[in-house]
Amino acid sequence: MRRVLPTRPIDHLRIRVQPTRTVRTAVVCLPAGTAPVDMPRRAAAVLTTVGVPSVGVLPRFAVNVQHRPWRVKNLVDCWQGLTSGGPVRLLDLARMRATAATTADVEWHVWNQLVHGTKPAEPFWVYLDRFRGDPDRHPLARVQAEYRSQPRIMAMAAHNAATRTTGCPVPMLPTSAVETFQAGHYTYVAAARLAAVPGDAFASVTGRWMTSASGRLVDTLAFLTAANAHLDEMPSDSQLVAVASPAGDGGVR
Repeated sequence: MRRVLPTRPIDHLRIRVQPTRTVRTAVVCLPAGTAPVDMPRRAAAVLTTVGVPSVGVLPRFAVNVQHRPWRVKNLVDCWQGLTSGGPVRLLDLARMRATAATTADVEWHVWNQLVHGTKPAEPFWVYLDRFRGDPDRHPLARVQAEYRSQPRIMAMAAHNAATRTTGCPVPMLPTSAVETFQAGHYTYVAAARLAAVPGDAFASVTGRWMTSASGRLVDTLAFLTAANAHLDEMPSDSQLVAVASPAGDGGVR
């Protein structure tokens, strides 16, 4: 279980932008030289300006073991080889991406075997669009039930339930990722690699807020491509901070 550390609330900033998609993990870029003790507060303030609540930082980034000792004084919340933030040069973003890709490879093969013979499922955003288009005719509870009743989704849900109760060493398969699973092995692994660092949203040092425009895979890939391009161009002394949010959109996971 990931440990979430509290941060002080920022009440004096006004909400200016409402994000278009749920944010559970956001990565904020801060200027070089930002003191580690100030990074959680400043990152939370960035989320406040875009209307995203924050419950604190969380250990997300792999520490670059080539920098021994790990210069803990320059990092935020070091814990079991992970940190909540610090200079890019002290973070191992390449290892994070490689680990995510390896995990995704296993997940996709388990999923492919599990759903063999089932009809392709419509992702939840299809049902959510029906609700938004005509909530009286398609109430949220109904579209959620319709989504869950698809054979492929039921197979994934049953697998997850069995995994929780038996403790089998097999990965969980989030139904929210069904569109990415169905896009094929390469796409699923590539998407996992791209999402390893920026999470659900990314804020650049210039204040640019990036997140997916919707739950659609095409929008998610567009966001992840842009965020990673920015990450790859950042100076090595730029600071990254991972922030957790309790935001939810009523979706089905």
